[in-house]
Amino acid sequence: MRNGVGLGVVAVALLLALVCEAGLAQMGPRYVIDAAAGADVGGPARGSVQLAGKGLALIRFRGLRVLAVGADADAYSAESVRDWPAADLVLVTPANVGRYDGLAPLAALRRLPVILVEPSDSATVPPLPASDDGPRYYPMQTWDALHLRKGRSQDKTWLRVTAVPGRPGTAHVAGFVLEMGNRQTSYRLYVSCEALGADDIDGLSRRLPGADLALLPARDGPMLLPLRRVQTGEPSALTTAGYPFSAIRR
Repeated sequence: MRNGVGLGVVAVALLLALVCEAGLAQMGPRYVIDAAAGADVGGPARGSVQLAGKGLALIRFRGLRVLAVGADADAYSAESVRDWPAADLVLVTPANVGRYDGLAPLAALRRLPVILVEPSDSATVPPLPASDDGPRYYPMQTWDALHLRKGRSQDKTWLRVTAVPGRPGTAHVAGFVLEMGNRQTSYRLYVSCEALGADDIDGLSRRLPGADLALLPARDGPMLLPLRRVQTGEPSALTTAGYPFSAIRR
């Protein structure tokens, strides 16, 4: 009897170990990217968010450049993409008002990583094309993560992008949390895929504990809402002058 109990305990322990191992595997990033290091990587842990065109927001941090664009923005077109600022990564949020030119505007982004919300089976978005010289697509579902590293040796700048849902009970991707950092500090920016009402804006800091700033789509252009230590507030328009920020020691 005692041998049987002992074998049962071993079996349960083995099962738990396998479950934990599977869980840890799922917690890892879906994608990992090493970006080419530039001369401007390093220095103080400061950055900015800047209006870079109609519907374009350029996020900078220690030599890292992320371009966020709405798929229904005026700047999302094959004609305008040539004027987009240089970036290490492009984040495309879904169209909110129905205007969408598919993936055609992105074709000119040679070998540039592009994050998209992964289409569902019923989506009308065409399959992502494969091209040696075209953009590198990284479709993401809820809780998928992408890790990007830029720099050399111990002074790397890193970026973690996580696709997150909206209100409790929802499963679709409502936005992306971008955490940028170095070895000591980091900054967390939420890029919303959805235009939010007043109630959703008021509860955003509670829904995203630990986020420092939110970038929200709006009809007249992207809006910014500080979230750290703020429970309620009014978003303000993102401008070409930009919004400076400093990374925080966690």
